[in-house]
Amino acid sequence: MNNIPEVKLLFKKRSIKDLADYIRIKSGTSPNYAIFLGAGASVTSGIKTGFELVQEWRKEIFDRLSPNPYTDPDSAAEWLAENHPDWYDKNNEYSSLFEKKFDLPSQRRRFVELQVDKKLPSIGYAYLVELFESKFFDTVFTTNFDDLINEAFYQFSSDRPLLCAHDSSIKGISIASSRPKIIKLHGDYLFDSIKSSLKETESLENNTKEKLVEFSKEYGLIFVGYAGNDNSIIEVLKYLLKQPDYLKNGIYWCKRKGDKITPELFKLLNQEKVYWVEIDGFDELMAELVHELGSQLSLGETLKATKREKMIQNFITDNHGLTKNKFISKDLIKLKKYTYTQDISSLINELSESDNDEQKIPEEDFKNLLFIDNLIREKNFSLAEEKLKDFISDSNNHNIKSKYLQRIISLKINNEDIKSALEYSDKLIELDEFNLNNALSRTNILPKLTEKIQYLKDLKLKFNYSINVKNNLCRIALRYLEYNKESIFSFKEIYDLIEESLYQDNSLQNSAWRIKFDAILDEYSDCIDKKERREKLYALLNKIKDINPTHDTYLNIFSSCSILEKEKSKIFDCISHLENVYNSSSKNKKKNILKYLTKLHSCLLTLDDGEKEKTIINEFINKYSEDENISNIAPFKLFIAKYEIGQNKDIAKGIELAKEAIDSPWRNENIHEILSILLIDKNNIQISEEFLDNISKDIPETSYLESKVEILNSKNEFSKSLKILEKMFHKQYNFSRYISSKVYTLLMDENYNEVITIVNENLDKLRDYQEKDILIINRELAKSKIGIDISKHELHSIISHNQSKGDVAMCAFFILGDELNGNRQLKNAIEKDYMNYFNFLKWPAIPKKFLSIYSSQDSKVA
Repeated sequence: MNNIPEVKLLFKKRSIKDLADYIRIKSGTSPNYAIFLGAGASVTSGIKTGFELVQEWRKEIFDRLSPNPYTDPDSAAEWLAENHPDWYDKNNEYSSLFEKKFDLPSQRRRFVELQVDKKLPSIGYAYLVELFESKFFDTVFTTNFDDLINEAFYQFSSDRPLLCAHDSSIKGISIASSRPKIIKLHGDYLFDSIKSSLKETESLENNTKEKLVEFSKEYGLIFVGYAGNDNSIIEVLKYLLKQPDYLKNGIYWCKRKGDKITPELFKLLNQEKVYWVEIDGFDELMAELVHELGSQLSLGETLKATKREKMIQNFITDNHGLTKNKFISKDLIKLKKYTYTQDISSLINELSESDNDEQKIPEEDFKNLLFIDNLIREKNFSLAEEKLKDFISDSNNHNIKSKYLQRIISLKINNEDIKSALEYSDKLIELDEFNLNNALSRTNILPKLTEKIQYLKDLKLKFNYSINVKNNLCRIALRYLEYNKESIFSFKEIYDLIEESLYQDNSLQNSAWRIKFDAILDEYSDCIDKKERREKLYALLNKIKDINPTHDTYLNIFSSCSILEKEKSKIFDCISHLENVYNSSSKNKKKNILKYLTKLHSCLLTLDDGEKEKTIINEFINKYSEDENISNIAPFKLFIAKYEIGQNKDIAKGIELAKEAIDSPWRNENIHEILSILLIDKNNIQISEEFLDNISKDIPETSYLESKVEILNSKNEFSKSLKILEKMFHKQYNFSRYISSKVYTLLMDENYNEVITIVNENLDKLRDYQEKDILIINRELAKSKIGIDISKHELHSIISHNQSKGDVAMCAFFILGDELNGNRQLKNAIEKDYMNYFNFLKWPAIPKKFLSIYSSQDSKVA
């Protein structure tokens, strides 16, 4: 009978309530137990168990080796044991079959990666994080390769766990650390050294074994979802159970109802200090422990992140029937109410934004809008469109109809159905012919800049006194002039429109002041001599100063001008002025000023690497870190992160600060800076992707796509990057950045002929000489790679107008074979700012042999 071992072990059986009581009784603040997770904990997250994989592999390998047809699992196992005892071990089928199926560690890694890819943690992991948050646990050991635990912490906790996924990293983890600790005994799928073959699981590596032993002196162990098939771990447990000073809090082995107790497990359970607990499953156990211990499911902060939303939706959908558990059922009811409340809150915020919405929203239409927004959130676009058409047809309320039309226009734009989007835009404008916002929204649908310009010109005739139309037309015209000659629009026309706008409203709230600043920069972007540009910029700055030298518009443009000048005296003058204004400003304004001060101090670091400047930077950081309500903005955190990496070579601290910036105000304006730091360590690719997905709804599509390219390039997925770049081009993305990104990506993909062709075809379209320099550098590098004669004259010209200094000149030196001068610039740049080392690693123009001596061996790595 299958239950004979259980009957014999009844005296060893404990309840979940018993287990909760043992966990609750802590010595001081330190937990008494560590959790040990096996594959069973990942089942409801959609990852196959070892048992399921064994069934597949056994049949597949039997069919390959045996002349007989497959009949049943037992017969196949008997045949393999009898005919292939040299490699097949019936008592350790998983490892022996895995080793037979995949010869190499890299093959196993790829297989595991496919198994865990895009899997989301089940609700049990959310409960587990809650137990860590409540300080009932601080360590989890696992034989699993997936990243579900780490993912759950990232989504549901402000704590960032210490993750040890390979033997060399485990040595540095301290039992005294208060941070959550995740120790992967068999590695991680991100490493080729994952352990799953028979030989590999026979023994734990030394550091891992020592750490398991060390933790067992202070902790008892609670095993969940673990079959106990790893001899190396079982042998360590047997040894520790014999030692009086180890496992003093015992071992509690959680076994699912209906699962067999293996002979090896039976022996272990018969030992002193070992007990077993019957459970329904991992999720149910975690839920019950949370409630027995007086905690509750909080899920961290507000449920706003895209991936977190998917996870919550998975919890609510409950494909595994977990609501049979009374605790999970109760929490899911709360979750449904909470997500519904969040949707209502978002809709109320939207409806309250418009000053024109004087009338109340009828209850039925409010429900309809909520229903549509929910369909869109769940990506059920076809049903959303169908329902919107019905609502539009049935509604006689122009105010409500406009809400429906705005949503269907958005759907059509996302589906790239521009024709239909424009048709619905016509209907929106027909509702209220002189509603300026509706009329301006059509500009976002028109695909070409020339079409946008013509439309806004026509709109200006209709709304001749509208500042918004004039300012929007200027912005679009500036985008057009980035890479087009002054044919359909000129800089003079832009300046005339700006003056009209400022004549109507010369307050510093008018964005025309900033547009004029940008126009001057663009007009003179092709000039090496910046004298005339400087005169115009300071004439503009003085006008603004005369109106109000403490206004944000002045502070913004003053700091931008000072940074452009790259003169220490001007930067110090600007810093002094901003600090004076800061002292008498509101908290919100202080945050803006701190952002400008951060940019100024960043520029200061690029100008000189003297001790005086470093002292000033340290004083700046210490002074403004004191008020956390102001200093918690992403730009300030990222400045400190870059300083830690650039000046102190503390990579780990820099990355940790970048992770904090992910959850900080103004993160959306600093995506590139966050990614550039996170991607120093390739293990942060997943975090970077999740961060980008989480903010995708809150940023312009081109910003999202640009960041997506950055991540894909870090993964060497260049073909995917190129497809996204083409999509960006069709969406009228900044042309110079598009060409630069495309050329760089092709260069990294070693498509050298295409690089040469694209640069030759587009070089004259760019106005900024610095952007032209970069394209020439990349083209000449591509030539050198395929043995074509380089244009030495153009490279020497670049070196000359860069005064033989800087990153671009350095690349030109290396392409010319002038290693002495190239290395001199390389050394200066990296010694001035160690962040440059990580940037240069991505530059194909710099020979890797010269970078290797600056590797992070002397730095504090993550």
